[in-house]
Amino acid sequence: MSLKSIRQLMAITMASLATLCVAQPAVNWANLMASGATARLDGGIDQSIAHFQQARQLAANDTERARAARELGATLLQARRLDQAAHALQEAKRLTPGGEQAALSIDLGNLALLRKDPALAAQHYTQARQVAGTSSATGLLARLNLARLQEPALRAQQLESLYRDVGEHPTARLDARLYLNLGQQALNLDTETHALALRSLERGHSLASQAPGSRAHLESLDALAQWHEVKGRVSEAMRLNQEAITRLRGAAGHAAGDLAIALTWRSARLHQAQGQAQRALTAYQGAVSQLERMRQDIPIDYDDGQSSFRTTFEPIYLGLVDNLLKTSVAAPKTELQATLRRARDTVELLKQTEMQDYLGDRCAVDAVKGGSQTVIPVGTLVLYPIIFADRIELLVQTSDAMTRFSTTVPSESVQAAVSTLAEELRDRRGQHLGPATQLYDWILRPLEDLLRSDAIDTLVFVPDSTLRVIPLAVLHDGAQYAIEKYAIASATGLTMTNTQAAPRQSMTALVAGASNFGDVVDKYGATRLAELLADASTPRSTPALASGRLLRSPRVSATRSAMATAATRAETLESMRGALALPGVTKEVEALQRIVPGTSLLDAQFTVDAFRNAAQSQQHRIIHVASHGVFGGSADSSYILAYDDLLTLDGLQTMLSGDQFQKHPIELLSLSACETAAGNDRAPLGISGAAMKARAKSVLGTLWPVDDEAAVLVMEGFYRGMAQQGLSKAQALRQAQRQLIGKRQLAHPFYWAPFALIGNWL
Repeated sequence: MSLKSIRQLMAITMASLATLCVAQPAVNWANLMASGATARLDGGIDQSIAHFQQARQLAANDTERARAARELGATLLQARRLDQAAHALQEAKRLTPGGEQAALSIDLGNLALLRKDPALAAQHYTQARQVAGTSSATGLLARLNLARLQEPALRAQQLESLYRDVGEHPTARLDARLYLNLGQQALNLDTETHALALRSLERGHSLASQAPGSRAHLESLDALAQWHEVKGRVSEAMRLNQEAITRLRGAAGHAAGDLAIALTWRSARLHQAQGQAQRALTAYQGAVSQLERMRQDIPIDYDDGQSSFRTTFEPIYLGLVDNLLKTSVAAPKTELQATLRRARDTVELLKQTEMQDYLGDRCAVDAVKGGSQTVIPVGTLVLYPIIFADRIELLVQTSDAMTRFSTTVPSESVQAAVSTLAEELRDRRGQHLGPATQLYDWILRPLEDLLRSDAIDTLVFVPDSTLRVIPLAVLHDGAQYAIEKYAIASATGLTMTNTQAAPRQSMTALVAGASNFGDVVDKYGATRLAELLADASTPRSTPALASGRLLRSPRVSATRSAMATAATRAETLESMRGALALPGVTKEVEALQRIVPGTSLLDAQFTVDAFRNAAQSQQHRIIHVASHGVFGGSADSSYILAYDDLLTLDGLQTMLSGDQFQKHPIELLSLSACETAAGNDRAPLGISGAAMKARAKSVLGTLWPVDDEAAVLVMEGFYRGMAQQGLSKAQALRQAQRQLIGKRQLAHPFYWAPFALIGNWL
């Protein structure tokens, strides 16, 4: 898959069109404009911005100022400085005559896409088409942009029509980038449009070849190599790809790092397809090195809405890990540890990037990085299960060595077992032991000799994708659950985990809980709260709870029925308050007051402002929140309910970002009624994300709605084990969970297994 950004194609195309259509003004201003355009083409975005800013200041009239502002806005778009780009583009539009505003409308459409507003983007592109005319060069570009917003079937028809129209326009048919844009879209549709893709890409390549080594020429080679790779024509794809790499190396002045990544990655894939393992490994290492150099310049998501993690980082990192682990089989004993450590370090890079993608924020992850040199305590084993198409790789780190195991099993079988187990556990059905035992055989059974020989008592999992949705404590060896044999914790990645042992003395807690909710219901309304809570928190079926048991989950379905028949708004709000009520929270807060000293906020006392003031006024090492919270597929869909308002992850970060928290990080963030969205393997990242946003060393959350009594018992046992018995967090949680296993009514893992400790386990 090519990594070229459609954003760059559009912005650069429009810059070239503007240059063709506007006469060159005064020399100083003109030199700045030319230098800005050259710097942008060469990848020097900051330098380009500086040139265009100066050109805007030196503009002698509105025409010059409009052009400088427009080029500045287009460059700021590439730099993802969206607010500044909007200001510059709007200024340019004010100063540009109505008939010449088409190019600016395209830029504003691109801005709207970056802000994830395709409807507004379509409005701007439509305006550009109307102003420029459907058959003009600018109008054709607007139509191309509109096409990629359409459903695949309609887009295919439009691309065929656009190919004919571009060829009939005297200016457009000479513009390589229009053909490359069109060809790339056609290639990314389906096999029925691949012939159109080839015609467009070959035409674009022919035009771009008139300037050998130019950005357009390199992109045309990259796109054609992609076409041949997709069609399985490995030799031709390799030839074109190698030509592009050679020309890129010789094209001094072109800082085309994104193309270097794409080309090197393709080289790795093609070598692998030809069975050239060592060359593939070398190419993957080169791609990762280039990726790391450019990490801060690569956006969280691309202009077409695709995540850079899903389309770029993840497949490249996994490709390198795959090749490293395969070569480790034949590696000399003296090189084996170094090879396995490189594989582990690459997995850690993958985990960091995944969390950055989830949070939409690199700074929050960068602030907690640095645990890679952590010494693993004796008796602890860190396990990285990595799921590939044909096997599970088990990368193991203990206090003195790294080891690798491998289980041959199709990824589809792993996914099926995980999905079945997750459903059985969430819905409290009785068929969970089958998939729990199967997963034990794949993941833990191969390690049993090592676990015994090293006297391992604590397992720390760094789970891969789908494995995040199940608690690994429930894996079953045929006689016992894993939690009965080991203390178990998870980590998003050791490089994002502070593993210093926790001081047990003078540890105070801020305990906040809501058994009833007030102003938050009035502020957001019953309908909006129902929408926020329904998808993530409602089980697919009602668990078969014993008579009289209460589930800590908003009863949204019943509430919607009640809202439909409510006569007044007051009755509707009262129905929602009833659905949100958490009766056991009062008992939980009171119990924790007796175990851990500190500050308590219950019900009306638990407002966002009161919580902020309490957190910032004292150095609490534990923050415990007993309230509804839902973690969805991104940070934007994750939040906690206070009595009066929603507390978002960003709000939590702002609240806990003072110097005191950097010098004395929170030891534990506990979220006893929060849960993750069913069936979403990214949702558990929200629990980890909450800890990162709060600068907490570890977090205790729940994977599904928990039983009210079970939650109180687990929390009491957990805190008592830490505060009064001096146990590690993982050992304290294990003890509390085993106590529930010993109670007949609570022995099913539905009651004790949803509690997940993530991060520092000591």
